[in-house]
Amino acid sequence: VPTPSNLRYQKARRTLDELVYRIIGERRKQADPGNDLLGMLMRVVGEGEDDRMNDRQLRDELLTLVLAGHETTANLLAFAFHALSTQPYWLRQTQEEIHTVLEGRTPTLADLPRMKITRMVLDETLRLYPPAWTFERQSLEEDVIGGFRLPKGGIVGISPYVLHRDAKLWENPEGFDPMRFSPERSEGRHKFAYLPFGGGPRTCIGNAFAMMEATIILAMVLQHHRLDRDASRPLALDPMVTLRPKHGVYCHLFHRSGGAKGQ
Repeated sequence: VPTPSNLRYQKARRTLDELVYRIIGERRKQADPGNDLLGMLMRVVGEGEDDRMNDRQLRDELLTLVLAGHETTANLLAFAFHALSTQPYWLRQTQEEIHTVLEGRTPTLADLPRMKITRMVLDETLRLYPPAWTFERQSLEEDVIGGFRLPKGGIVGISPYVLHRDAKLWENPEGFDPMRFSPERSEGRHKFAYLPFGGGPRTCIGNAFAMMEATIILAMVLQHHRLDRDASRPLALDPMVTLRPKHGVYCHLFHRSGGAKGQ
């Protein structure tokens, strides 16, 4: 349908395609494809020596990694800021952990294992507001699920947003409780009760990178700022391709002098 938004989307897609295909074409002319992401993808070999990715496959992989990881991580952080601005206790706990671990330093990869509360806050944010709020899978063989016959090639819709709020799987599912992701309370939980990145062999390729990136960014923001809720701007959800705040997230941001504990 040639609506204004669809026309803008098609134009943006053509622009991206032209750029990516031009870069791929230039790289193919080089003897050495390089050691960056594109170079590594160009070296991938399938079952046969000549079974390498064509230009379309390279384009799909590059745009998936760049675009899928950009908006979803941004939405995760926006929802995390909203959640913490409405949860003073967890905001304080997170900032105290960041102060203790970092001692005023910029966070590095080596700090991530010690930022357990920060990570649990992000996990709980993903439970309540999974950016990949729905996805589909195709049945490889005929099957029966929950008494329903699923033909070979049938499409199954899965919604982490619904699954993550199922009272049969989660105690007080509408509440914000990062401790539900502590090792003690995670023990025994079904591995597919929590699917912010999908599950099984088709799980999101950028899972680890997304959580690393989000943890570092959240720590850097909270290290130097305090969040207060803007009660005049309630959160509204916009379940489009990704789940995002419909009108953005509004909260008051106050500088914490020197990133001091408790300020």
